[in-house]
Amino acid sequence: MAVQNWIIKIVCPMLRKHLAILICILGLVAPRASYACVVCTDLPDASIADHILSAEVIVLAGPTTENPFRFTARKILKGSPERLSAVPEIPFLIDSVTRRAFRADPTRTVLLTYGPTYRDNAGRGLSRAWQRIFIMNPDRTAFFEKLQTTGRLWAYGERDSAERVLFFAEYLWHPDQALHNMALVEIGLAPYARVRPLGGRYSTEQIVSELNDLNRFAYRSAAIRLLGLQTDPHARSVVRSGFAKSLKSGGFNGYEWALAGIEAENTSAIRAIGLALQNPQRASEDKKLLIRALTEAGSTQPRLRPEALRTLSETLTGNSDLAVQIAVGTRDWGRTVLHQQFEALAAEEETDPATQFMINFVLGTELSTE
Repeated sequence: MAVQNWIIKIVCPMLRKHLAILICILGLVAPRASYACVVCTDLPDASIADHILSAEVIVLAGPTTENPFRFTARKILKGSPERLSAVPEIPFLIDSVTRRAFRADPTRTVLLTYGPTYRDNAGRGLSRAWQRIFIMNPDRTAFFEKLQTTGRLWAYGERDSAERVLFFAEYLWHPDQALHNMALVEIGLAPYARVRPLGGRYSTEQIVSELNDLNRFAYRSAAIRLLGLQTDPHARSVVRSGFAKSLKSGGFNGYEWALAGIEAENTSAIRAIGLALQNPQRASEDKKLLIRALTEAGSTQPRLRPEALRTLSETLTGNSDLAVQIAVGTRDWGRTVLHQQFEALAAEEETDPATQFMINFVLGTELSTE
């Protein structure tokens, strides 16, 4: 999503002229196509915080007096009675666990929101629906109130904020499992540069336990991120093992394991990734994940750029299908040794128009209007 946002923001003045080509480019660089990963596919695109902060209506709900299986709003936290009456009825049925909670304490409520479930790059809410957040308790009430104050300026889906990451980092390994899960989602979706400062704040044993719990597979990507930032010998050992296995077989969490491996092994991990990228049998999607990790590591740790550039340069030779990912990932590194290769590739007639467009754009050259 960050790549798409950057393209939309910069390229918008050129959209009318080159719309057809741009559509092709978005297909090349969209995270789900080029950077498919567990963070993008297993963690939800919108977090609990997104639903709360962008909601048009927020209510505390309980069972209706006529039907113990249906919700009714008991208190409006955001919006008005008129607005509540104008939106669709609450669609959720009350499950058996929630019914038991209501029977045990008739004053219990569930936090429900109504608002956007997806926003485009212009910030427009393209669909709206009710979302069930969680059964309220004192800890969750305190979280809700703090979020309403602290996060009032955070935009839906925009996580490039150090303050936002630090806010949710406080809820990692919170005794309330729902709040812990919410924090893992936020850490898993946040830009890597914002997560790196969290290194060493948590127990390696806690992170490894999270990683090894098969029932917690959806949160695995965030756990790998955090484990890679640990510096103790046990964490380094687990990272080296996971990195080696991932590099050998590919598959899930390849991006996170590559980043963690680079954190642990630095330039030797980059060289190992370079060898994996030269393997003609390796799946294209796996290669794109490794490219993403290389460019992310180089962006967050400039001291690693020389080795990353050598590896990327070797990869670019004979792998023109990776040119867009490499160009976008290194766009903030200034003019590098890759630029001559990019220029030669953009000049080749055999290079597809979408790739030519993106390379020329990253290089700062004008598209031919012929």
